[in-house]
Amino acid sequence: MAVAANGDTEGLLGYLKCGACCASDKNPDDRFIAQATSQSMWFQMPEDIEGKCGLEAEGLESSGQVELEGGATYTGQWLGDQRHGYGVIIRADGGRYDGEFCEDRTSGSGRFIHASGDLYEGQWLDDKAHGQGRFVHTDGSSYEGEWVQDLKSGKGCETWSDSSHFKGEYSGGRKHGFGIFTASDSATYAGQFIEDRMEGEGIYTFSDGRVYQGQWLDSQMSGSGRMRWPDGRHFEGQFIEDRKSGEGTFTWPDNRSYTGHWSMGRQHGEGSYNDAKGKSRRGSWNEGHRMKWLE
Repeated sequence: MAVAANGDTEGLLGYLKCGACCASDKNPDDRFIAQATSQSMWFQMPEDIEGKCGLEAEGLESSGQVELEGGATYTGQWLGDQRHGYGVIIRADGGRYDGEFCEDRTSGSGRFIHASGDLYEGQWLDDKAHGQGRFVHTDGSSYEGEWVQDLKSGKGCETWSDSSHFKGEYSGGRKHGFGIFTASDSATYAGQFIEDRMEGEGIYTFSDGRVYQGQWLDSQMSGSGRMRWPDGRHFEGQFIEDRKSGEGTFTWPDNRSYTGHWSMGRQHGEGSYNDAKGKSRRGSWNEGHRMKWLE
């Protein structure tokens, strides 16, 4: 049996009003972005299970318990000198496979319980999980879906012991493609993943009601995006590593707005401030503080 392992970035977006025309990312709204965690599978997992293997193959014979190399035992059907058909292998460490064999390999439907109590039940091909299957850890975390050559590949649903869960696409054992992740605090991300990371276009809904829609890189808000707060505030523009950086417009609930340059979540450089009545003034800001009006 193959044995292998598979595999939360902080995102802070806040708002601190240092004056009527200033906005910055500071403590009042700081929140961590919960991420779809990648937990390891101690046991790799299956492929096509069609054709040459069948429980009704001509010449099948049954036998009692036979000792195998390494202290394991096999009880079941044989075709010549090969395990073929239905059988049970009990390993020296207590692990147990109960299911179908083809030409001396686990192929077809079967159930494997590891000595630790972890369980895989589903389809197999050539001693590897391949096809549809369900893997359950003793801590309650699980994966149910498609497997290719011992790795989660295709569509599946993964649940962790803290109740967070992911439903979507996998490739090579990792979340890859479109998926929806729900964190234990009910925050959600719906969008693209690349090798377990939020990357591409996606929508993240925070547990406090904030919503970010836009581009992601390495599980951080990076690129063009829009953030909306429950109280009506919103920002549209550029983000770098979860913070407003570059050009963007921040609008307050009373229709005041700032359009200009941002750095590390703060107004930094030149920009235009519009008051609630629509009057516009151009000024210069440094780390979220207005330094002077330019006109």
